[in-house]
Amino acid sequence: MSYEVAVSEAAAGAFQSAVRVLAQTRPDGLVEHGPGGALLAFTRSQIPALNGVVSVAPTPDTTEIGLLCEKAEGQAGGLPWSIRLRGEPDAELIALAASHGLGTITRQPFMLRRLTSGPATTESGRTAEQSVRLLREGEYETFATVLGAAFGAPPAIITSLYTPAVLGRPFVRAYLGETDGVPVGAGLAIHTDQHVGLANIGTLPEHRRRGLGRVIIDTILADARDAGAHTAYLHSSDDAVPLFERAGFRTEESWTAFTA
Repeated sequence: MSYEVAVSEAAAGAFQSAVRVLAQTRPDGLVEHGPGGALLAFTRSQIPALNGVVSVAPTPDTTEIGLLCEKAEGQAGGLPWSIRLRGEPDAELIALAASHGLGTITRQPFMLRRLTSGPATTESGRTAEQSVRLLREGEYETFATVLGAAFGAPPAIITSLYTPAVLGRPFVRAYLGETDGVPVGAGLAIHTDQHVGLANIGTLPEHRRRGLGRVIIDTILADARDAGAHTAYLHSSDDAVPLFERAGFRTEESWTAFTA
């Protein structure tokens, strides 16, 4: 196994661990592993990516995934859920997902950045009016409002997962980006296995293309390196790939998500 492949394997495992610990944080969460290591996890949130089946095997086991999908359907109770896999699924897996009502297929770039050599960040063009800080106790509604507006989602979807209890856990770090002291951006970091996963990096529409998203990314990376993380990873949309590339990330592989 090459060094690059080993790094990708480890980061994929760290992502699966992040989904697991988020589900375990919820009092009504569900975590179960299949015989080949695939994960069934339900955070019971309204976020389909954090309910369902995650397989990080280079070649997914269709039988194992089918077994976990049967259990997922029994657990969903109306909640949105998904199947997330590394690589390109074959026709049998596509048919399996469709049989469970998951007919929408999305490809997601999986991007990595090593933090153990060179600067943790690069020059971001931060302006004097911009700042990024950790979320303070009691600000979870502010976080939900900003993040919801940044992604065009109702705040209730954000608070369905990011409760005060979840945001207060030591492996979760939530950030607010501010312009002139007003929260206009947000981001999240999940620390597991000496990796940091970046998620939900967004700014309000009227504050985009001013560099704040990059400042949020740089702050998360610097904090993660100080905390001992050696690799950062994320799933990106195609539109956001250039932003993360400028921050030093590189697309290592493509993942597939099945949703309703």
